[in-house]
Amino acid sequence: MMRRFLSLQAPSAALKGEKEKKPLRAGQCRIVGLEMLRSDSLRRWYFDLIMNAKPEKLIRICLVEDHAEFREILREALESTGRFQIDAALSNAEDALEYLGEGNPPDVVILDLGLPGMDGIDAIPLFREAAPDIQILVLTVFDNKARVFQALGAGASGYLIKSDGLSAIVQGIEESCNGIAPLSAEVAKMVFDTFSNFKPASPGEDLSEREAQVLTQLSGGLSRKQVADTLGVSGHTVNTHIRNIYQKLHVHNVSGAISKASSMGII
Repeated sequence: MMRRFLSLQAPSAALKGEKEKKPLRAGQCRIVGLEMLRSDSLRRWYFDLIMNAKPEKLIRICLVEDHAEFREILREALESTGRFQIDAALSNAEDALEYLGEGNPPDVVILDLGLPGMDGIDAIPLFREAAPDIQILVLTVFDNKARVFQALGAGASGYLIKSDGLSAIVQGIEESCNGIAPLSAEVAKMVFDTFSNFKPASPGEDLSEREAQVLTQLSGGLSRKQVADTLGVSGHTVNTHIRNIYQKLHVHNVSGAISKASSMGII
């Protein structure tokens, strides 16, 4: 089933009245109806368009997927488009974290959530810490609301479902590199439906002044102990403020709290 939905097939040559043509290599296509472009200028324009379709720079990708067959099929399918370079294809988050720590990180990490060992959602903030500029695109079978919002709250750049197919995955990768947060249609509807019924409190009502101070210090890169020393309070008090921040902002970690508070104008 997975091989069927991700395989790239050339158009059939066995059309009625047409001689069978040799199979196409990856990246090739046949031009149908070129005789309709009658003028030389139109033909030149058409071929320039085709030749310039490839990107100047390949998007570098790290795949994190524990299903070996799906991982290999996805690698081959993405590379065959001529748009992507797969720098690493790994089966767990721990190996991916080690890879990101080596320097020269990829442009995009495509991340499954149901991984052995560390869960994909727990890995997202660690990936961000190791390589702040990467795009983290979730690609998973999970489409329940809790997993979607946990992943986005943890800092995922987008959320796609594996059943969306190759074209949606390719589009999602390119959109994430262009500052767009790609979402599967069903996920986008879920997010819209949730927030259409949500009336947010004003930023002033969300966090207390001290909680905002704690979060501001954390966003500046300070540890919890450093925040406690800066504000002249105990580590226990800082931890209490952080728990209250999580509850009020409906997040589960510091990176998610910083991201949400920043988008709301609190910090």
